[in-house]
Amino acid sequence: MGRLGASETPAGVLLAFFRRRQWTQADLARELGVSVETVTRTLRILSAGGMPLIRDDSDKPQIWWRVPKDWAPSGVLFSGQDTPALLRTLARAPRSRERDALLAHASKSARVLDQGSRVEAPRLTEIEESWLSVVEDAAKGTTLGMRYTGTRRGAVEWRHVSVQHVEVGPPSRFLAICHRSGTLKRFRVEGIALARLDSGIPYRQAPPNAVAALMRESIDGYLGEGSQVECAFFVRDPEARWVARNLLSGMHVDADEDVAGGIRVRCTTPAVVRVARFVVGLGSAAHAETPELALRVRELARGALESGGERQVQEGRAKRLKTPAAGR
Repeated sequence: MGRLGASETPAGVLLAFFRRRQWTQADLARELGVSVETVTRTLRILSAGGMPLIRDDSDKPQIWWRVPKDWAPSGVLFSGQDTPALLRTLARAPRSRERDALLAHASKSARVLDQGSRVEAPRLTEIEESWLSVVEDAAKGTTLGMRYTGTRRGAVEWRHVSVQHVEVGPPSRFLAICHRSGTLKRFRVEGIALARLDSGIPYRQAPPNAVAALMRESIDGYLGEGSQVECAFFVRDPEARWVARNLLSGMHVDADEDVAGGIRVRCTTPAVVRVARFVVGLGSAAHAETPELALRVRELARGALESGGERQVQEGRAKRLKTPAAGR
């Protein structure tokens, strides 16, 4: 490489130790194209400034300089071959002000096009941007205090929870032990009005198996309440091909049965209503095969007819009765 100027030599030393964790003074001088005296002076200055350099004189006349294996100047460095993977990962992440700023900075530093302008990723809501980082920090082992709007009561209440697992959306959700009930529940970041870490209240750790079990039992992020229920429904062809590729998380096609004319989908979950909504949305292409699921499907279908379809029919009849017949 070309000879470095006095102001460039410290940067050259930093980059050299990033590539290799140990150098002899002579080899480093040749690498940088400067004298051994210049390298020695620069190493002493950097060491006095806080760089964790270790001098080893045991192999005289060679003098070795080393840095710890986990050392990186001012944070984490990425090699040239890792940079494209870093930019792709940032581009795929949910869009937020923080993500967009990091992607733009990384793209500019790497002198490549901003991939965020070409890859469309889902955007976090303003509320998620405000509180998701706090929730993620709480998952490291600190109790989270939050003003939260419950879905059942609809009221904003102050709660303390111990976050066990975070799912970045949108919608972003987190699994936590509710200190009031002592049970594992799933919360939406969108429901938070205010949040802060509260180290004054002991964090509660859930057994790993309990967290994994609830994740398996959830359907599209919904846990439901009560005991687990076996659910199964049939989907006819040709709709079955599309449904098999678009099942909600927690559902699976029964591969052990050879079903003629379609597929059979199964799951075990307390969130039977969520499964029923999915089946109702498929219309005549699907029908429930297990009792509890069939009951929920009928209730939802009846409710939809009563609130929409039948009312429209009644309004249409009333309108016809009020309209004089043609020719009278």
